[in-house]
Amino acid sequence: MNLSKRSNGIYYVFYLQPNGKRTCISTGTKLKNEALKFLSEFQIEIKKRKLLNVIPKTVLDFRREFASYSESFHRPKTTKQFNAILKEFGEYCNNLQLSEINSQIIEKYLQQKTKVSLHTAQKHLAYLRSAFNKAVNDKYLLTNPFHKITNYKIPERQPLFIDEPSFQVLLRVIDNQDIKDIVIFAVKTGLRQMELTTLEWSQINFKDRYLILDNNNHTTKNKKIRTIPLSIEAMQILVEREMNRNNELVFTFNQEKFNPEYLSKQFKKYVIKAKLNPKLKFHSLRHTFASWLVQKGVSIYQVSKLLGHANVETTEIYSHLRAEDLRSAVNVLNN
Repeated sequence: MNLSKRSNGIYYVFYLQPNGKRTCISTGTKLKNEALKFLSEFQIEIKKRKLLNVIPKTVLDFRREFASYSESFHRPKTTKQFNAILKEFGEYCNNLQLSEINSQIIEKYLQQKTKVSLHTAQKHLAYLRSAFNKAVNDKYLLTNPFHKITNYKIPERQPLFIDEPSFQVLLRVIDNQDIKDIVIFAVKTGLRQMELTTLEWSQINFKDRYLILDNNNHTTKNKKIRTIPLSIEAMQILVEREMNRNNELVFTFNQEKFNPEYLSKQFKKYVIKAKLNPKLKFHSLRHTFASWLVQKGVSIYQVSKLLGHANVETTEIYSHLRAEDLRSAVNVLNN
C-alpha cells in the first residue's frame, strides 16, 4: 500500500484488492499531511475488514443483487429508481468495492446532483443510504458511509393543484371517456395513480359507499390498509362503469389495463390543450383532492387520513390554504 500524487495534484492510495487486483482510491486532497492521515485511517479500515471477514463486492455487482431483493419488497417504480441510482453511482466511482466508498466520494457525487436541484441530491442520498443499509446486513460493509452525510434541507414548495373552474375546462378537452372517468375519480378520492389503475371491483362496497385499499392488488405506499368513503360523483362513475364492466379492473383503457406511462402522457397532453399550467401532472389530481377539501374547511387531520399519510406533518403542506383560520385567530386581538 503506497501514496502517490497524480497529475491533477490529488493524492491517491494504491493497494491490492482481495482478488489480487491492484487499484487505487482518492484521498480527495492535494495536501500531503491530509493524505497521510487518510492513508493511516484507510490502513486501519483494511485491517478491520480482514478481521471481520467483510465480503468483497463492487457497487455494480451489488446493484444486481439489490435489484432482486427490491423486486420482492418495493413497488416496480421504486425498484427502477434504486437500479438507476445505484448504476449511476457505480459508474461515477469507477465501480469500486463497497468497502472503499468514503464520505469524500459520496460528497463529490452529491455535489454534482445539487447542480440539478437539492431535491435530486436528497433523493439520491436517501436511496443510496437505504441500499447500503442492506449491504451492511449482507456483510459487505462494517458501517454505512452514507450515515455520515447530513440530509439536505429542501425548501418547502406549495403543492400544485387545479382550481375548480380550470378543472371543468380540463374535462371539456378530454375526449376519451375512460381517461375522463379516471381523472374525475382521482379528484374525488385522492387515490394515487397506481391505486387507481389496479383497483378491482372486489374492493368496492356499493351498499355502504366506500372502497378499500387492502394491499392485495397493489401495496399502498405505507403498506397500511385504507378505507376511502365515496362521494355521490365518485359513485356515479362506478355505477356507470359497472354496467359495462368487462374484467375485474374498475378502470381500463379500451377494455385493457391502463399503462401508467401512457396515462401520464395523455393527461399532460390534455393539460396543454386546456392551456393550464404545463407543470401539472397526473399526481396533481391528488393534490387537487386535498386542496379542495382544505379550502372547504375539512381539517388537516381528516385530509391526512383520507390521503393515507403516515403522519399529519406530511399533510401540512396544504395548511397555507387555511389562511382564513389564521385571520380569525388574529382578529381575536380586536376584541
